[in-house]
Amino acid sequence: MADPRDSEAMIETTVPTSAGAATVHELLVDTETWPTWSPHVAALDAPSTRVEPGWVGRPRAFFSPMAIAMVVDDVYPDGGYDWHSTLGPWRLDYQNCVMPVDDGTGSTIRFTASLSGPLGSMLERIVGPLSARGQRNRMACLAEMAESAEAAESSEAAGSTEADDP
Repeated sequence: MADPRDSEAMIETTVPTSAGAATVHELLVDTETWPTWSPHVAALDAPSTRVEPGWVGRPRAFFSPMAIAMVVDDVYPDGGYDWHSTLGPWRLDYQNCVMPVDDGTGSTIRFTASLSGPLGSMLERIVGPLSARGQRNRMACLAEMAESAEAAESSEAAGSTEADDP
């Protein structure tokens, strides 16, 4: 199978954020944060709370009667991860990436999803619009959560500095 990063994605969404790539990355790889920025995750059966290459978890969406295995293929330092799921003859490939902005003012979050298997292009046309909407919502929540985490950290650091002043 071709590398999904080299192929046309069914869905590709990019969201800018003022949060740094490392902050966004930490939220992406920490499964305990997933229900907050990805509220469709109703349950997760996982071997650990941090994803790494080869990690296999079984998330269940609130709208799904069953959990489907999620296999993490690659994790990039402060850059997100690639993963896939299979269901019958279909394979879904995903990229959850974060890239620093060149001028150091934040980062860009980029999620892609592609589907392969029988009638893949027809299924993409059917599920693509709804999936894209969910992807945009998750990414907006992720960006907001990362920005809030950095603001709280900055405020906490400022409070510590003020407390240290005589």
